[in-house]
Amino acid sequence: MSQTYLRKLILSGRLSEVRHFHASPRRAGLALPLSDSPPSTTSASNPKEVIFNQRCQDIRSLLSLPRPSPGRVWGSYVELLHLLGAENLPLDIHQSVLRKCTPPAAHVRAAAMRRIAEGQRLRQDHIYELRFQTVIRNIRSSGLTPTLDDYHFILEQFASVGHYVGAFQVLREMTRAKLPKNTKTYGLCLQALCHRLALPIWHEKREGLVEDVTKYCVELINEMSRKGVPFTSVNVDLAVRVLKETADFEGFEKIMKGAYGIDLSYPDRPPLEYWDKKSNDVAVAESATVRIPDPLPFSTAALNTAVDMIGRLGNVSKLVQMFEVLTTPLPLSVQKLSTSTSFDDEDEDDYGISNPQVAPYRPPSAEPNTYTYHLLLKWISQAGHAVFLRHYLLQAMELDRREDRRLRGDCLIKQPGEIHALRFSVNRNMLLAVFSEANRDKNMELLRWVLVKTERVMRRKKADIAYYTATQQKWGENSVPRYSQGIDDDAASEDLDVGTSSSSFATFFSPSSSAKEDAIMKTAHIPPTPPFNADLDAPPQPSKEPTRLFDIDMHLSILERDLLMISQFYGHVQDVMGRNTQRIKERLGRRVWGGRDIYMHDKGVREVYIDHTNASIYQLIYCDSESMGWMAGLLACTTHYDEEIAHIGPH
Repeated sequence: MSQTYLRKLILSGRLSEVRHFHASPRRAGLALPLSDSPPSTTSASNPKEVIFNQRCQDIRSLLSLPRPSPGRVWGSYVELLHLLGAENLPLDIHQSVLRKCTPPAAHVRAAAMRRIAEGQRLRQDHIYELRFQTVIRNIRSSGLTPTLDDYHFILEQFASVGHYVGAFQVLREMTRAKLPKNTKTYGLCLQALCHRLALPIWHEKREGLVEDVTKYCVELINEMSRKGVPFTSVNVDLAVRVLKETADFEGFEKIMKGAYGIDLSYPDRPPLEYWDKKSNDVAVAESATVRIPDPLPFSTAALNTAVDMIGRLGNVSKLVQMFEVLTTPLPLSVQKLSTSTSFDDEDEDDYGISNPQVAPYRPPSAEPNTYTYHLLLKWISQAGHAVFLRHYLLQAMELDRREDRRLRGDCLIKQPGEIHALRFSVNRNMLLAVFSEANRDKNMELLRWVLVKTERVMRRKKADIAYYTATQQKWGENSVPRYSQGIDDDAASEDLDVGTSSSSFATFFSPSSSAKEDAIMKTAHIPPTPPFNADLDAPPQPSKEPTRLFDIDMHLSILERDLLMISQFYGHVQDVMGRNTQRIKERLGRRVWGGRDIYMHDKGVREVYIDHTNASIYQLIYCDSESMGWMAGLLACTTHYDEEIAHIGPH
């Protein structure tokens, strides 16, 4: 009763005249002992400071755990906010809570895929999006500035579930905050786009999703080109995955021009953007404008991507032009000679400088591999160009022999650990592309040609198996090291509790007061956690492609597999060849039966010509049609005229 009366006196302000009977106040009992209290410039008897230090120490201890519970972290953070307020918390606590209030991105992605496999409905956003909004809003409301790593962490989380709308909202907020964006920033946005395309969607909404994702992808490419952000091999691969969905050739041209310095309209010349490019010293002196980034080294993987993309468009002329220029470039001496003598000797009006001095340009080139020719023949076959098919299959067979001769020579003079593996080998897929075109058009000449080439490839494979088997026995089984590379398994995933609260990302951040200039330096040290298998922290200029060493055991297994598949393919070609030949003979018999003109191979014309031989054929068909059937008589008479049936045109 007395305590209640004293509280009322304090609230009413009438306790100021009360004389204290005790020398020490009651609140002194809340003070920590001197041995336990940390050294501080302020008085240790301040209970508010004691509670603040204790709460901060508790949440830091929780955040220091390797994998704390996200729910426990968020509960402690909310309790601390209600007790102390967001403006009193240091920046490192906000940043640590941002990273520990949700599971890692790989686990979030695995849990989302597990829910999809169970038949649950796909979420359109991140399950902990509201937590990210709260933390970033608290940082900005306290007068601090979120760092680039903070935004990257949110982008990683959104990319893990394909939340591309939220990722672009974060990107626009970074633009308003005037934070510098790098290749990783754009790479995470591209990952979100690609992952959303890979997720299941109702077929009626697929077209709208592809259109929306492609629009965002083109916007990213244009922004990177406008700001001079260098492309990386990872970003190029992610962008091409999106553009393949709609066969956006204009966007692909921008990528090839900005990433590799290749103008697909004139692949043997530098793009116009590189014509005024100065040397490095001049570029540094004239850095007022955005400097054009140096192009990436053109690799075999990039060549395969370009062949696949242009082949999907069905433009065979551009495909062949690009392939020939990028795989067999002219030497620099020939290029200088052609540029110095072009149009200089002609007596024409002077229209200015016809040979401008541009920066030294080395045309990009790459060495094709087996997959390159597989894609090339595949798309040419679908376009229906038999001449190009014959040419490039012969070229592939010649390249196969050249690589095999090089490998056999290395086996004779080098140690097993010094031999490089093969980059090229003819397989069933290349032969199948030519066969498909011949079978569709019923081109008997091309079918017979494919049959002959398939038999030749089989003989070479058998000879290669015999040679390398003898080489393996010569080396000895124990002395041959293994150089095969393993495939990394995906990281183990854990279950994830699904939250229920989420909001639109349109109001992700709220306006705040001006941030302190030194606040960006007071950040927590957070180890990088890149999602998926793409290394977005890699430098823009990739390292040299790794060289694979020769493994004779693996090489023999590949040869045996190819021989088995080609042998089965050879039998199939024989069956199709016999069936098509039989149908042509049946057509010939029907034309003879109807008295129509046929092509006479000895005369080279089409006419209705019946001599004693043709009359006997006619009589044989007519007489046997009643007794043994028309088809049996036709088969009996047409077997003598295989050489005479070379061509039957349409009637």
